[in-house]
Amino acid sequence: MIAQQQQQWFFSTGGERIGPVGFDYLLELAKTGKLDPRADMVWSSSLNDWEPAGQVEGLFERRSLEKGANPLEASDAFANTGVHEKAIISKPVSAGTGRMGYIMGAGVVPAVLMAGWQFVVPVLARYTPEDLAVYLPMVVFPLAGLMVLVTLVKRFHNLGMTGWWFLGFAIPILNLWLGYRCLACPAGYADVKRLDGIGKFVAFLYWGSILAGIGLAVAAMVGAFGAMKESGLIEDVTRQLEELRKTAVPER
Repeated sequence: MIAQQQQQWFFSTGGERIGPVGFDYLLELAKTGKLDPRADMVWSSSLNDWEPAGQVEGLFERRSLEKGANPLEASDAFANTGVHEKAIISKPVSAGTGRMGYIMGAGVVPAVLMAGWQFVVPVLARYTPEDLAVYLPMVVFPLAGLMVLVTLVKRFHNLGMTGWWFLGFAIPILNLWLGYRCLACPAGYADVKRLDGIGKFVAFLYWGSILAGIGLAVAAMVGAFGAMKESGLIEDVTRQLEELRKTAVPER
């Protein structure tokens, strides 16, 4: 059991292959009924091939097929006596994009692409018609944007969410929550609602940095207000507004 928890596991459910995940993650799926013991397949380095989840030791509770018992009831109790058809899967492939893939695909690679493109443009400009060369610096932006969009959609699929959630990054406050999910949450988080060790550490850094930024912004605003008050700027503005009011609305 200890060896199982130390291994990385992959599983196939609903036509999607997800991983790597920890064995505790599979246990949580099994307990909540989100992992089918017969239809869903699992794999790790300790297995020769993909196996039905119900045949993995320690993943489901099994009852022996007692004499005279209803075969269907025993099967539903995950009895390990029947013959299960194995899916033919060549190698484990995770569905969507994980945390590191998100950081690379939505941040690092587009930034490097845009920075490197500035060195490529002068070379291409020599062989490009003059009326088209002016557009070369802008070519990289749709390419980088497409890469970010594809990465976001695949990341949400990895989390068990629909890819249309990428539109939420245009909405204030909601974009902070989506950023947290993309950076901190492991595969299938929408179903399990549990963070692993790395996810908890990243979540602490993420929300801590946001709170620190808000604190610095508030402190800067308070400091700026105090400086304006000491300089008499606020009194001057107040007096000018009062004079404008009197001019617009003559006193009777």
